[in-house]
Amino acid sequence: MTYRVAIIGHTGRGNYGHYVDEAFVGVEGADIVALADPDDAGRQQTIERTGAAKGYANYRQMLTEERPDITVIATREIGDHYELAMAAADANTHIYIEKPVAASPAQVDEMVAACERNGKLLIVACPWRGHPPIQHVAIPLIKGGKIGEPRLARIHGMNGHEGGNQLFLDLYPHFFDFLWQIWGQPVWCHAHITQDGRDATPDDLMQGAEGMGLVAGNGIRAYYVFDDGFAADFESYEGDHKERPYRIDIHGTTGTLSLPGPMSNQPDIYYHPLVSPGLFNDDRWQVIPSDPPPDDHKWVKAHHRMARSMLDKLDGREPEFPLLDGRTARRHLEWAMAAHASHIAGARVALPLTDPHNPFDSWR
Repeated sequence: MTYRVAIIGHTGRGNYGHYVDEAFVGVEGADIVALADPDDAGRQQTIERTGAAKGYANYRQMLTEERPDITVIATREIGDHYELAMAAADANTHIYIEKPVAASPAQVDEMVAACERNGKLLIVACPWRGHPPIQHVAIPLIKGGKIGEPRLARIHGMNGHEGGNQLFLDLYPHFFDFLWQIWGQPVWCHAHITQDGRDATPDDLMQGAEGMGLVAGNGIRAYYVFDDGFAADFESYEGDHKERPYRIDIHGTTGTLSLPGPMSNQPDIYYHPLVSPGLFNDDRWQVIPSDPPPDDHKWVKAHHRMARSMLDKLDGREPEFPLLDGRTARRHLEWAMAAHASHIAGARVALPLTDPHNPFDSWR
């Protein structure tokens, strides 16, 4: 079966997520029939990039006239995801959407319910789900005991203008989903958010980038504990704007794996035989070979694999790569909300949360 695919983006407001608009380009079984973007120049450029057969300024008109089978919500503007997804669900289409799926778990609940009412898929674009070095090498190595019994993950977040809580919802679902695939849901979170080194207060609240809702602080430390005692320690600070650390290190009882974050063209997996490698004069880091090797196209290829897996699922075949559905992606968003709730309470908070809204919305 050939599926009619329509793409929604907005040049100048979220633009397009990393290659999300190209997810179905060249994928067998997908016909890109239309693209909607209110910006004339941006629309034309993206039509040329994706090969979309027709362009629209209004996405609602496109959904009505084209009646696509799959809608790709490619804009990075998180605050628009809810409205776009609800419109696509009302148009009775499956959805492939840029992460994070929305600005709050409450919004995701409505999006999931709307899709499920029509028997439609809500799939979230998370490139590590379609990247063989992660799915076929890193995860099996950890589960197979390469580093012994895993004890702690250290997530090193961005710094500079992306540091602290500014893009917490946007940048770290990659790592949260990786942890979810191996350890599932954490049982509690304890977090501390700072502004220039002091405790963040309601006076520090501001609207986050890309419509993600209220955020606060240019420093954040969040600690998550899972059922089996495994823990994940996340930190991100504005810093000096000179470095952009973005990786996850998994420490076990007999070694360490380090995975540079998505969009990096470094090797995907590093191994060290010590539990806590030294910082200086240590040449024992090894690159774990994985296929395909890193190149400038690895992330668009990851989207292609997920698109192909989505079509396989729709055709009743077993997807080659595990898809990230809306319900699971909601949990990753909840991890970020738990950090907000913990900072407000000054104590650990249990997961899942009882309130699906951003705790900062009611912080006074």
